[in-house]
This record gives sequence, structure tokens and C-alpha cells, in this order.
Amino acid sequence: MLFILRTRYQSLISGKLQVSSYLKTTLSFLQHKTIIPVSGNIGSCVTKKVSVLSTMADSKNQYNVVFVLGGPGAGKGTQCEKIQETFGFQHLSAGELLRQERQAPNSQYGEEIETHLKNGSIVPVQITCSLLKREMDNSPKSNFLIDGFPRNKDNLDGWNSEMEGVAKVRAVLFFDCPDQVCVDRCLKRGVTSGRTDDNEESLKKRIETYRNSTMPIITHYRALDLVAQVDGNRSTEEVFADVEKVFKGLAC
Repeated sequence: MLFILRTRYQSLISGKLQVSSYLKTTLSFLQHKTIIPVSGNIGSCVTKKVSVLSTMADSKNQYNVVFVLGGPGAGKGTQCEKIQETFGFQHLSAGELLRQERQAPNSQYGEEIETHLKNGSIVPVQITCSLLKREMDNSPKSNFLIDGFPRNKDNLDGWNSEMEGVAKVRAVLFFDCPDQVCVDRCLKRGVTSGRTDDNEESLKKRIETYRNSTMPIITHYRALDLVAQVDGNRSTEEVFADVEKVFKGLAC
């Protein structure tokens, strides 16, 4: 096999062989090679099946991602803080990134984001993906919690298009919580948060958007066996006890 590889390499150099054909032969050889030296001592070699193709697929993805979804006020932010402290993930709130960008001086997206946030509508996916990727690229970490995204099919399609080969979704953490509990929590939060979208009119639109647009995303990932559903209508400690079980089972 080594002779064949050497011969095909010479053909590649001379221009008689296409690169794709050469790589196909090389990968086929490497995929089935089984002897790997662990040290300089030949006697301490081990036999191990190597799957180069699967290794290459994993190495394409720079980042591991857990999506955190649930209605407004379901407890996503609170639980993400605890996950970040306990498991070392970096928390990225899509909503918070949008709010920061809205307030940033000379932001090209500021006015458009402001309009969507006030109306309780969904910001275009190109903007959200751009902000998320910027944060990931600037972070020293490789494991991320992304809460409040994807919020609809357009978000999901945009994510798959923009982040293919960059980030791998390892799980979707879904906090299930009754609508009225979510509303009450947000109104209480709005007293001190200063968030313009924490008002009753906006909340009704946000919950309606969540039910109509985000729940199908949960259904999509549930079919892929990636959804971990947690009852969010409990104390912070009770909810996190279930969340811990989910993250202890993740291989990131």
C-alpha cells in the first residue's frame, strides 16, 4: 500500500493525477491502518482502530454548543449563570447581545434591533448569528451556552448555514414553564431591569411568538434525540438539580 501511495504521489506531482483522487486513496489507507506507536519503544506499540474520517469531522467544529430554550421568564438566564459557574461553559444570551448592540455607538444594526425588541418580533437571523460568532471567536473557551436562540425556523436555517463546520449542537436544554408564571416573573423583573420589553403588551406578543415559532424548533431537535426537558416552575435549586444531571452526561 505504501508503494501505491508513493507512486500516486509521483503522479500527482507530475500533474497526471487529480488532488481529489490522491486524497481519496490516502484517506482510505489511513482509515484502516491499525498500528500506532505510543512511545519510542517499538515493544510498547498498541493496536487501535483509527477512523480518520470521523476524526476529521469532529475537528472541523471549533465550538460545542448547548441551546437553552424556553418562554420569556422561564429561568434561562438564571440557570445559565449556574451552569457557567459549575461546568465552565461560556454563557451567550442572544437577547443580551442584541440589546448591547442596540446601545453600541455607531451600530449598523441598532435601529433595526430596537424596532424588533419593542414590537416583540424576531430580529433577522443574519444579525444574531453575526453577533454570536463574534463572541465565540473572541472567547478563549470552546463550550458555549446559547440562550434564546434559535427562536424560529429561519433562525435554525440561518444557524445551519452560517455555523456549519464551526459549531456542533450537543444538546438543547428546554425549560418548560406555564405562561402566566413567565409573565409574572418578567413583570417583576421589569421593575428593576430597565428592559423595555418587560411590559405586559410586549410579553403577550413574545409568548405568542414563542408558542408559534420556537416550539417547532423543540420538536425538530426532539426528533434528533437532543432535547433535555426540565420543569422550570420550581425553585432555582430544584431546577438546577435536574440541569446538573444533564450536563454531567454531556461529552464536550
